[in-house]
Amino acid sequence: MPSNQMSAGSGKAAKFVAANPLAPMADPFAGMDNDQREYQQALAENVNKRLEKAMGELKEKHQNGTNEIDDEDRAPTGDPYQRHKAEMERRKREHDRVMQRQREEEAKELKYRKEQAEHLSKFDENDDSDSDSGDELLIEYDDPDIERIRAERLQALKAKQMEMVQNKAKGHGQYRMIYQDDFLPECTGSKFVAVHFFHKEFERCKIMDHHLGLIAPAFLTCKFVRIDAEKAPFFVSKLQVKTLPTLIVFEDGKAINRLTGFEGLAKNPNEPDKWHTGKLQEWLAQTGAIQYRPPTEEVLEEMRRLGIKQHGSIWSSS
Repeated sequence: MPSNQMSAGSGKAAKFVAANPLAPMADPFAGMDNDQREYQQALAENVNKRLEKAMGELKEKHQNGTNEIDDEDRAPTGDPYQRHKAEMERRKREHDRVMQRQREEEAKELKYRKEQAEHLSKFDENDDSDSDSGDELLIEYDDPDIERIRAERLQALKAKQMEMVQNKAKGHGQYRMIYQDDFLPECTGSKFVAVHFFHKEFERCKIMDHHLGLIAPAFLTCKFVRIDAEKAPFFVSKLQVKTLPTLIVFEDGKAINRLTGFEGLAKNPNEPDKWHTGKLQEWLAQTGAIQYRPPTEEVLEEMRRLGIKQHGSIWSSS
């Protein structure tokens, strides 16, 4: 199982380790005489050219949508890929709708608070007025729309509070270690579960642990757990986990999305391990597991002005 990091050594870990693409390669022709070296080098160059040509042709076919035979697991033109893409787009639209509804509710709440303040202000100004005027203000204050909004808001808060209590009882709010025998009960016991397949000797798995440890207490809608890939061979094979770290999100016991390595998280491709916790939160929000809206530049500027630190961090081994 490959990992984009330095080798962790021999033994059991060896099957999870692949070469670091950023590290210098050892000479594959070391120990050969000159004739063998020239022959092998020529053969390798020929094979590389043929591979590059084949990959170029394949890339062109995919870009033009003319691939004759779809690979059901990997081809961008294949039905499984298109279904997965459509599902992710649907989830993103649903996430956007939820965020829009939240903004509308916040706007209603703000309007309600402003109207309440205005009514109280009017009441104070007209404190010495006659009783009819006071009754009129009370009638105006007792607006049925405002009362409906307040009742809906109260009901939603109660339901959310009950859900939080139930989720905490299931292990939400903490980042826990689980084992192979716990896997199915944990993944089917909550609506959303994020599972980190890790190896104890892989540095990048420690980076993923760092960020998930910050996210888990802040988002109770999703359960966050980690499992040692070496000690869970059945699920590693069943879920085709081939690279570590791998983060898989389950909804109602079904795997709906996965993050392989740190794909798409780092701004600078030359520094793939340096990314902020917020990038992982954005990815999780797109799956529907959590509700997160990245702060705008204006909000960030105001936070900096007030000395408020953004939740999360960038990993540092020091």
